[in-house]
Amino acid sequence: MEYIINNMNNNNDNVVNMNGTPNTAPKITLKETSEVTCDKCKKNIFAEGMFLRSVSPILTGQPKTSYIPVPLFYCVSCGAVNDEFVPMELRTNIIV
Repeated sequence: MEYIINNMNNNNDNVVNMNGTPNTAPKITLKETSEVTCDKCKKNIFAEGMFLRSVSPILTGQPKTSYIPVPLFYCVSCGAVNDEFVPMELRTNIIV
């Protein structure tokens, strides 16, 4: 089975990026990847969760607070989040 990085279309022909340039994403097989495990319990099953960040109405010009979802993965066994899954700016904000 082949996977195309950053492209949901398995046919790489005539696929262009948002800026109009041809998509030259490499085709990768699962044999060319490495397993990711939880840093805490060493299990390898993750689920997608998210941080919610609030944005002041003063910054957005909206009448109410806005929210920005920041997706990340967490271990389904112990709930831990590997540092590599968290944006650098938020790494000190993890509460498990």
